[in-house]
Amino acid sequence: MMSRWVWLLIGALLVGCAAPTVVPTPAAVPTGAPVQQVRIAAPENLEPLLRALAAAYQRENPTVEISVIKRADALAWEALHDGEVDLVGVTWTPEDLPPEIWLKPLARDGVAVVVNPQNGIPGLTLEQARLLFQGRAEDWAPWGGLPGAPQVVTREDASGDTLLFQRQVMGDFPMALTALLAPTSEVLLDVVSTESLAVGYVSTSRLSERVRALALEGVPPVPEMLAAGLYPLTRDCVLAASGEPQAAAGEFVRWLEGERASAIIQQQGFLLPPAS
Repeated sequence: MMSRWVWLLIGALLVGCAAPTVVPTPAAVPTGAPVQQVRIAAPENLEPLLRALAAAYQRENPTVEISVIKRADALAWEALHDGEVDLVGVTWTPEDLPPEIWLKPLARDGVAVVVNPQNGIPGLTLEQARLLFQGRAEDWAPWGGLPGAPQVVTREDASGDTLLFQRQVMGDFPMALTALLAPTSEVLLDVVSTESLAVGYVSTSRLSERVRALALEGVPPVPEMLAAGLYPLTRDCVLAASGEPQAAAGEFVRWLEGERASAIIQQQGFLLPPAS
């Protein structure tokens, strides 16, 4: 049987080779009408949402072709800076953005700390979470979990999940040197769901019965707590552009304010952003 390390390596290679996703246009383009291109970079957590939004928009606007390019959050910001894309959808926003950057709330989710369903630990404080992901917790049992040493699973440094977790939980402390590096959220979920002592973190939009999401500071990552902003790792996902979007990109952004877009956002496991 292939080892977990081999599967993680295969996953990393597949992610590195990922090509841009062009959402197909189902409706016929009127004869002679020019096709307008909109390019969007987004991390894996937002890619399915933006792909679903783009497909719905294109059904109503067959002269627009929207390309969704998978990029980790930090790399998506680089693509916007370099002029490679018209928009980015991101889960993490740098603190030192230039003033000309245009931002629009898109959706709300959170980053949940997840363990194997067999692990009965009820929750963590932020301090316990920091010690755990530093590799300083030698046994789950004193915290009410399964006996045995925790196996930390983390994501790459450019991931928005990691950037938020580092900022809100780890601070200046590094992740454990013994942590497994998962190239995607799906690989992380696979490891945590099959390894009884594993622990990782993932977008709340990706939660399922395969793993258990822990309360932090006594607050569970449930929709009510996320909507109220009470869960410690709540975040707002945003669209960004180098300036206010124009032409086809601007029309798409305005369409996102409608009821159809709101329904898709919720169907994809996200919450609507707070009203501005």
